[in-house]
Amino acid sequence: MIRIIVATDENLLIGNPNGYYGMPWHNDEDLKHFKKTTLHNTILMGSKTFQTIGKALSERKTIVVSKKGVSYPDVEVVSSLEEILESFKQSGKDIYVCGGASIYKQALPWCDEILLSRIPGHHEGNIYFPKEFQYYFTLVKRIPYETFTLEIYHRN
Repeated sequence: MIRIIVATDENLLIGNPNGYYGMPWHNDEDLKHFKKTTLHNTILMGSKTFQTIGKALSERKTIVVSKKGVSYPDVEVVSSLEEILESFKQSGKDIYVCGGASIYKQALPWCDEILLSRIPGHHEGNIYFPKEFQYYFTLVKRIPYETFTLEIYHRN
Protein backbone atom coordinates (compact mmCIF):
# COMPACT_ATOMS: atom_id res chain seq x y z
CA MET A 1 0.00 0.00 0.00
CA ILE A 2 1.23 3.48 -0.83
CA ARG A 3 0.63 5.87 2.03
CA ILE A 4 1.35 9.54 2.49
CA ILE A 5 2.29 10.50 6.04
CA VAL A 6 2.21 14.22 6.75
CA ALA A 7 1.74 16.75 9.55
CA THR A 8 -0.14 19.96 8.75
CA ASP A 9 -1.70 22.83 10.60
CA GLU A 10 -5.32 23.89 10.08
CA ASN A 11 -4.39 25.57 6.77
CA LEU A 12 -2.44 22.54 5.42
CA LEU A 13 0.89 24.27 6.15
CA ILE A 14 3.72 21.72 6.23
CA GLY A 15 6.94 23.66 6.01
CA ASN A 16 8.95 26.58 7.23
CA PRO A 17 12.54 26.69 5.94
CA ASN A 18 13.58 28.38 9.21
CA GLY A 19 11.70 25.97 11.48
CA TYR A 20 12.58 22.79 13.38
CA TYR A 21 14.04 20.53 10.67
CA GLY A 22 12.04 22.58 8.18
CA MET A 23 8.81 22.20 10.12
CA PRO A 24 6.77 25.13 11.46
CA TRP A 25 6.45 23.45 14.90
CA HIS A 26 8.08 20.92 17.16
CA ASN A 27 5.60 18.28 18.28
CA ASP A 28 7.16 15.36 20.18
CA GLU A 29 3.94 13.35 20.22
CA ASP A 30 3.57 13.54 16.44
CA LEU A 31 7.25 12.68 15.94
CA LYS A 32 6.73 9.56 18.09
CA HIS A 33 3.68 8.67 15.99
CA PHE A 34 5.74 9.11 12.80
CA LYS A 35 8.50 6.88 14.16
CA LYS A 36 6.12 4.17 15.40
CA THR A 37 4.24 4.16 12.08
CA THR A 38 7.25 4.10 9.76
CA LEU A 39 9.62 1.91 11.81
CA HIS A 40 10.76 -1.21 9.90
CA ASN A 41 9.13 0.11 6.71
CA THR A 42 10.25 1.90 3.58
CA ILE A 43 10.05 5.69 3.50
CA LEU A 44 10.35 7.90 0.43
CA MET A 45 11.11 11.60 0.27
CA GLY A 46 12.50 14.28 -1.99
CA SER A 47 16.09 15.43 -1.78
CA LYS A 48 15.24 18.75 -0.07
CA THR A 49 13.35 16.94 2.69
CA PHE A 50 16.21 14.47 3.06
CA GLN A 51 18.80 17.26 3.28
CA THR A 52 16.71 18.92 5.99
CA ILE A 53 16.79 15.68 8.01
CA GLY A 54 20.45 15.13 7.11
CA LYS A 55 20.67 11.33 7.35
CA ALA A 56 18.84 8.08 6.79
CA LEU A 57 16.36 7.35 9.56
CA SER A 58 17.30 4.32 11.64
CA GLU A 59 15.50 1.01 11.17
CA ARG A 60 13.81 2.20 7.97
CA LYS A 61 14.76 1.74 4.34
CA THR A 62 15.12 5.28 3.01
CA ILE A 63 14.55 6.14 -0.66
CA VAL A 64 15.30 9.65 -1.92
CA VAL A 65 14.04 11.01 -5.23
CA SER A 66 16.64 13.15 -6.98
CA LYS A 67 17.51 13.82 -10.61
CA LYS A 68 20.92 15.26 -9.65
CA GLY A 69 22.89 12.00 -9.50
CA VAL A 70 23.70 12.37 -5.80
CA SER A 71 24.40 9.61 -3.30
CA TYR A 72 23.97 9.43 0.45
CA PRO A 73 25.10 6.81 2.98
CA ASP A 74 22.50 4.10 3.66
CA VAL A 75 20.04 5.61 1.17
CA GLU A 76 18.70 4.39 -2.16
CA VAL A 77 18.52 7.30 -4.61
CA VAL A 78 16.07 7.05 -7.52
CA SER A 79 15.47 9.50 -10.35
CA SER A 80 11.85 8.58 -11.08
CA LEU A 81 9.13 8.87 -8.46
CA GLU A 82 6.65 7.20 -10.81
CA GLU A 83 8.86 4.14 -11.38
CA ILE A 84 9.46 3.49 -7.69
CA LEU A 85 5.78 3.96 -6.80
CA GLU A 86 4.71 1.71 -9.68
CA SER A 87 7.07 -1.01 -8.44
CA PHE A 88 5.61 -0.76 -4.92
CA LYS A 89 2.04 -0.74 -6.30
CA GLN A 90 2.75 -3.92 -8.28
CA SER A 91 4.55 -5.67 -5.41
CA GLY A 92 1.92 -4.88 -2.79
CA LYS A 93 4.65 -3.78 -0.37
CA ASP A 94 4.11 -0.79 1.89
CA ILE A 95 5.83 2.54 1.39
CA TYR A 96 5.38 5.82 3.25
CA VAL A 97 5.75 9.05 1.27
CA CYS A 98 7.22 11.65 3.65
CA GLY A 99 7.45 14.82 1.57
CA GLY A 100 8.10 17.48 0.63
CA ALA A 101 5.32 19.39 -1.06
CA SER A 102 6.33 18.55 -4.64
CA ILE A 103 6.72 14.85 -3.86
CA TYR A 104 3.36 14.80 -2.07
CA LYS A 105 1.67 16.39 -5.08
CA GLN A 106 3.27 13.97 -7.53
CA ALA A 107 2.48 10.95 -5.31
CA LEU A 108 -1.22 11.75 -4.82
CA PRO A 109 -2.38 9.82 -7.93
CA TRP A 110 -0.54 6.72 -6.68
CA CYS A 111 -1.54 6.96 -3.04
CA ASP A 112 -4.07 4.65 -1.37
CA GLU A 113 -4.16 6.25 2.08
CA ILE A 114 -3.17 9.51 3.76
CA LEU A 115 -2.18 9.67 7.43
CA LEU A 116 -2.53 13.37 8.22
CA SER A 117 -1.53 14.67 11.65
CA ARG A 118 -3.49 17.88 12.15
CA ILE A 119 -1.50 20.19 14.43
CA PRO A 120 -3.84 22.77 16.03
CA GLY A 121 -3.42 26.45 15.27
CA HIS A 122 -2.02 28.58 12.51
CA HIS A 123 1.75 28.58 12.13
CA GLU A 124 4.33 30.48 10.11
CA GLY A 125 5.70 29.07 6.90
CA ASN A 126 5.22 28.98 3.16
CA ILE A 127 5.10 25.32 2.13
CA TYR A 128 1.70 23.62 1.95
CA PHE A 129 0.26 20.15 1.46
CA PRO A 130 -1.73 20.07 -1.80
CA LYS A 131 -5.34 20.90 -0.96
CA GLU A 132 -6.66 19.03 -4.00
CA PHE A 133 -6.23 15.79 -2.04
CA GLN A 134 -9.70 16.53 -0.61
CA TYR A 135 -11.27 15.85 -4.02
CA TYR A 136 -9.84 12.33 -4.27
CA PHE A 137 -9.83 11.12 -0.66
CA THR A 138 -12.47 10.66 2.03
CA LEU A 139 -11.89 11.05 5.75
CA VAL A 140 -12.57 7.61 7.27
CA LYS A 141 -11.26 8.00 10.81
CA ARG A 142 -10.21 10.71 13.24
CA ILE A 143 -8.04 9.73 16.24
CA PRO A 144 -7.49 12.43 18.87
CA TYR A 145 -4.11 12.61 20.57
CA GLU A 146 -3.16 15.05 23.29
CA THR A 147 -1.35 17.51 20.97
CA PHE A 148 -2.72 16.67 17.50
CA THR A 149 -5.47 14.76 15.72
CA LEU A 150 -4.66 11.94 13.32
CA GLU A 151 -6.93 12.01 10.27
CA ILE A 152 -6.97 8.91 8.07
CA TYR A 153 -8.12 9.33 4.48
CA HIS A 154 -8.80 6.64 1.88
CA ARG A 155 -8.96 7.07 -1.86
CA ASN A 156 -12.51 7.53 -3.18
